[in-house]
Amino acid sequence: MKQQISYILFLFSAVFTYGQVTLAISDVKDQKINQRFTLTVLLEISGENMEQQTPLQMPDFSKFDIIGSASERNTVVLDASKGNVINQLVYQYVLSPKQSGRIKIGSALVTVNGKIYKTEPFDITVREADKTNSVADNTDRNDLYLNLEVQDKVVYKNEPTIAVLRAYSRDYDNFRKLGKLHFPSQRNANIKPVSFAKSEIESSAGMASQIIGIFMIFPSETGTIEINPISATFANPAKENKISSNKIQLNVKKLPVGMPNHFKNAVGQFTIDLSTNVSNQISEINKPVHLFLKVAGSGNLGSLHLPKILNSENYSFFTPKVTSQTTANKNGLSGAIIAEYIVVPKIPGTVMIKFENFSYFDPNSKKYTDLGSKELVLQVKTPEQIAEAKTTLEKVNDYTNTVLETVNTPVLQTQNFIVTDKNQINWKIVVGNIALLTSLITLFAVVMRKREKRKLKPQLLSKPITTIADTEEMLRKNLSNHFEESIAYLNILKDNKDITNFFSAYDDLHRETKEYYAANTESDFRAFLEQNFGKQLSEQYRALSEQIQIEKYAPFHSEEQVDELYTSIKTLYSDINK
Repeated sequence: MKQQISYILFLFSAVFTYGQVTLAISDVKDQKINQRFTLTVLLEISGENMEQQTPLQMPDFSKFDIIGSASERNTVVLDASKGNVINQLVYQYVLSPKQSGRIKIGSALVTVNGKIYKTEPFDITVREADKTNSVADNTDRNDLYLNLEVQDKVVYKNEPTIAVLRAYSRDYDNFRKLGKLHFPSQRNANIKPVSFAKSEIESSAGMASQIIGIFMIFPSETGTIEINPISATFANPAKENKISSNKIQLNVKKLPVGMPNHFKNAVGQFTIDLSTNVSNQISEINKPVHLFLKVAGSGNLGSLHLPKILNSENYSFFTPKVTSQTTANKNGLSGAIIAEYIVVPKIPGTVMIKFENFSYFDPNSKKYTDLGSKELVLQVKTPEQIAEAKTTLEKVNDYTNTVLETVNTPVLQTQNFIVTDKNQINWKIVVGNIALLTSLITLFAVVMRKREKRKLKPQLLSKPITTIADTEEMLRKNLSNHFEESIAYLNILKDNKDITNFFSAYDDLHRETKEYYAANTESDFRAFLEQNFGKQLSEQYRALSEQIQIEKYAPFHSEEQVDELYTSIKTLYSDINK
């Protein structure tokens, strides 16, 4: 259809130049009935004080079928300092003669500065189609043409414009033979499909048309950019052909001056929100907190730069997980972009998490809007502070859970145990769980009495001992055996990529190690490590604990990260349990 026409060469039947106005129409050779051809009309106006007062009036096309049309407006700057600018308007029509004989193509008219300019009319000769060439007639009936029409050809950078892809044919049956639309990907523009739903077929002057696609174009560069054709497959009786639309050109304007310093590329209308997953914004030191930065609205959501979290010594963070919830429609791209951050506070007290400023350009109002910086204040507490702040009921519940965790219930060896999901209820498991729960309730009172007795007298060994050294050796041996089993189990879970149980097994190993060394809290355990193994090992444990907490709640886990954690755990606890 439409060709690249910024610097098109015309063979004009008549060209009239009136000082600063040029009006021209392309030459047309003799045609046959139903043979399509392209007619181009050019209007150029140069000079600062030249004003086009009427639309360009086209010749009478009533004796032709209009198969498609396109237009383009260009501005050519010859010398900006002297104001030498040419405004160029180009129209292209794809026509097909309805009858044979001599057909007159009339004048194109325009009024500029109160003066009428026109082209000279001319005749073309239309011959009858070759009656013996039935193949040609059939080919003409099978012709299908694509035309890409743009809603607004003058836009700002990153401002979307809607493009409509329309198919033309004389035969209604050809529209169902269309398929496999392919829109180009190019460096200077981002093209997103809005809809591939076909419209109702429209008919005019023997030519039918149908909208087969709607697209949204986001230009990423300024100046005149060319959008490549959109292609489709067309299955005629002989073979499947590929057809393409016309190219289009966009005039992309620079954004106005006066943009904020922190402005990046957001064009549209947006809001920004910051939230967290912790209640009352109270978190625990060295425990991960999930932050959600949400930018919502309409505009270039697919390519805008989200505001980043600012660095601080008071917290650490990791690369966010970004999700998109957008919908493309005729009004643009709307929805939200959400960035999920994992933040680990490093100090107790008030910790302020701050993000970059965010601003956007509104093409409707042609103004910049600064939404400022988003901040979130966390009240970070130590485990001891959190424990002290708990109510009596919460403390009782925590104590009960701790007791149940320490009950010596039978433990299954799970290294080679495979669990499979079933759609039906396994009543054996249900009955077993009920029996286990009953046993736990019965044992609870016994455990409570035992704990009270432990407070009054030293814990005795289960069998007679001879010396303290013998006792220590026996305990060290039991601990070493259990440690080796735990490390082997961690390795199995790592290899099986069972991350949830991997971290659960580590928690068990860590809890049992603390109990062995009579360390009730994390602070006690770190103090024990520093006193008995040195400050370096204590610092290694602190770094490992922090990393484990972060990876435990991270949205994804790489094999390299899990392998590194396993190696660190094995090394550290081997040193502790020597």
